[in-house]
Amino acid sequence: DGGPKQKFQQNLAAIRTLRTLNAEERPATNEEKAALVKYVGWGALPQVFDPDNTDWHKEQTRLSEFLSDEEHRSARATTLNAHYTAPTVIGAMYRAAERFGFKGGRVLEPACGIGHFVGLMPEDMLRRSTVTGIEIDPLTARIARALYPDSDIRPLPFEQTMLANGYYDLAISNVPFGDYPVHDPKWNDYKLPIHDYFFAAALDKV
Repeated sequence: DGGPKQKFQQNLAAIRTLRTLNAEERPATNEEKAALVKYVGWGALPQVFDPDNTDWHKEQTRLSEFLSDEEHRSARATTLNAHYTAPTVIGAMYRAAERFGFKGGRVLEPACGIGHFVGLMPEDMLRRSTVTGIEIDPLTARIARALYPDSDIRPLPFEQTMLANGYYDLAISNVPFGDYPVHDPKWNDYKLPIHDYFFAAALDKV
C-alpha cells in the first residue's frame, strides 16, 4: 500500500533493518520481519534511477549514499522486472496446486524476490515441504533469507543455478516477463523470451 515515495521509504527501512541484523549476526524479530516484508524492490520505482526526474533528486541522492556502488548497480538492473505479486494471486495459485493434488514436497521458486511464495504457502503444505528460492539480486535474496531462514535461498541468476533435473515436485513463481532472451547454452538455440525460458527451464527441474 501507499504511493511511490512511501514505498521508497519502506524499501530504505527494510534495507536498514537487514543491515542491523547482519551487523548483529542474529535472526529477525517479528517486528523486524514486518519491516522487511514491506520491501517491494525497484521495479515500480524506476524514477529513483532517472537523473532527469527532478521530483526524485532528493531520493536519488539518498539512495546513492545508502547503497554501495555494487548494490546500486544491481538495484538499477532490477527495475525491468522486479514486480512483486499480490497475495490474492499467490493464494489462487496455491489453491490450483492443491486441486492438482500437490500436498507438499520439494518446491522450487526460480524468481523468488523476498519470498512471498514462501510466506503465503498454506501452512499444512509448508510443513510438508522444503523450498529452494532463486533470486538474482543479492540484496533482495538477503532479505528473503532473513524472512525465511528455513528455506534454501540462493543469490544468483536462475540460469546459473546447479539444480538437478527431475528433482522438484512443484515449481511455482511469478517469473520475469519480457521480450529478451536469457543466456543459457542449453536453451540458446530456442531463442526463448525470458518468461518462456523460465517456464521451460523450471519444468526441467520438476
